[in-house]
Amino acid sequence: MKEKKRADLLPEEIIKFRKIEKSFIDRCRQFGYQEIKTSSIEPLYIFTATKALSPNVLKRVYSFLDWGGWSGERVVLRPDLTISTVRYYLDYLIKEKPQAKLCYIENYFLLDETGREVSEKWQFGLENIGEGSSSQDAEVIFIALDILKDVGFEKRYLHLSYPSIIIECINLAFKNYEEQQATLNLIKDKRFDEIKSNSQNPNIDNLIKLLCFKGSNVSYLNNLKADFPGSLKIQQLLDRFKEVCLLLDALNCNYEIDFSLSKDFEYYTGIQFQIFSTPHKKEEEMLCSGGRYDDLIGMLGNLNNKIPSIGFALYVKKIINLMSISLNVSQNIGIIVKNITSQNIKTSQNLHIRFNQLGFVPYISLVEIVPTRYDEFGLIIEVDHEKFKDGYNIIHSHQIDKPLLRNLFGEFSINE
Repeated sequence: MKEKKRADLLPEEIIKFRKIEKSFIDRCRQFGYQEIKTSSIEPLYIFTATKALSPNVLKRVYSFLDWGGWSGERVVLRPDLTISTVRYYLDYLIKEKPQAKLCYIENYFLLDETGREVSEKWQFGLENIGEGSSSQDAEVIFIALDILKDVGFEKRYLHLSYPSIIIECINLAFKNYEEQQATLNLIKDKRFDEIKSNSQNPNIDNLIKLLCFKGSNVSYLNNLKADFPGSLKIQQLLDRFKEVCLLLDALNCNYEIDFSLSKDFEYYTGIQFQIFSTPHKKEEEMLCSGGRYDDLIGMLGNLNNKIPSIGFALYVKKIINLMSISLNVSQNIGIIVKNITSQNIKTSQNLHIRFNQLGFVPYISLVEIVPTRYDEFGLIIEVDHEKFKDGYNIIHSHQIDKPLLRNLFGEFSINE
């Protein structure tokens, strides 16, 4: 029998989850993003009203009729968090707060490849809505890289693309709509050789060059501009791409420019990026992806104008699987309260707060920790104001003693 893919997080995975969560929330607050929660159940039409989801993803949404909430309308377990966030923005913020920085820690649901079982996944993401400057592109990319560095990925491989440049190149090379769509499909499947067959069109040569060659600096984009002297639109898009790259250079963010990166040409309108844990660009090693989607809110809200937006998603399960975290038992602090009084409990809570602030992993136990478990802890303290002069006593320690505690806490006033 085939083993089911689980969505559960084991205790050791939760430790990693919380580390990612803390770093994510800290960075979001630093840059002014506000956390929101969206509904797990959404109307189906908000996902079909736009081209944001590919046909393959739409086939995998878990939908059903909700006779109570929406009077028999078909609803879904949300399959995409960006669209749910956009719906939230349209419902609550567009009039009073047209520029919004939003972040979320939520799960989403898709049927597996067999179409029989619902797969649940966690995602940390942010959306910067209403601001279209290059600095916001760079900000979003920098935040993603900084979070991943903070949780242990010293080496992060950032790949940049610009799908709208590819679209303009296709339109320049092929005037027929059917040819344009066929070429787009070939690019999605990375069948580049078939694009060039039986053609001497120099615009097609430039398109192939764009898809097959990669760069790592602004000079590469400058060279590309020389290939499209007659297209003002492509020149403008390349200039915008250059602005973002120059800002990333100033932030010491290394990157590779790879125009063959994208398959989401209908979704991304500007910069697109992916971050991997290795240079191989394997799907299972992708830690984060994101980009600019200036058309989405207007389409979903049936608006006459575009609202610039950019965001990213951190793939939590992949990050957890690839994280290496040292669980040093010397960091574990056991705080025993056998004599249960309000004073002893309060003291143990103060101890817990102090140790936690110092980066240890403390927990309070209302029963004695047996000696056979001492090796699981770097320090065990018993708290009892009736029994001990200082209100506590060290029961077991590998490296930490009372003088060190005083140095760590200053004057050891645990009752404040």
